Amino acid sequence: MSEQADQDTFGGMSSLTSVPNLSTWTPEVPQWVAVVSIVIGVLGMLCWGGQGAMALGMAGMDHADDMPMPTGGHAVFEMFIYGSATLLGLWLIIAGSGAASGAEWSRGALRWWAWIRILLAIIGLIGAFYWFNNVLEASMGLVDQQMAEAVSDDAPTAEIPVVTENAMRAIMTVWIVVVSIAISVWPVVVLIVTSRRGAA
Repeated sequence: MSEQADQDTFGGMSSLTSVPNLSTWTPEVPQWVAVVSIVIGVLGMLCWGGQGAMALGMAGMDHADDMPMPTGGHAVFEMFIYGSATLLGLWLIIAGSGAASGAEWSRGALRWWAWIRILLAIIGLIGAFYWFNNVLEASMGLVDQQMAEAVSDDAPTAEIPVVTENAMRAIMTVWIVVVSIAISVWPVVVLIVTSRRGAA
């Protein structure tokens, strides 16, 4: 039998084995990473942006002398954290949208976002402990104010909250560490998952 006969089957149609296999499209970033990134980006913009707007609003308002308010470098540091975190939220939305559409640049954008977000978390952690005593003093002042108001309202002694400085220090320390770890979880996940192109 001739070579032509071997190649032609079903009335002259070429054999299916002669058709090259079509490669399956593999996205640069897994789609679930893209979706979660967009959601976290939106929440980040709402959370950090809202806190920044609130801080700006309170800074321009007259407030009672006993209301704890950050001053000087601490206030500038807080606005830096709020502003940069809001911009990173927008960055994450854009990078996640690019990943959802399969854009080649999305993987690099997500990885850069992750590294910068971790760096910002470290800066926030350092700043939080640098101004720790200032925040502790303001917090204790607010607690003392609330206790004084409870006493003036003739509330039962058992219902008056009692928080010592050591207890407040422990609470604030745990809170700062937990928040810093929580902020770093998704960036670490992004770096792990996107360590190889086309990860499933």
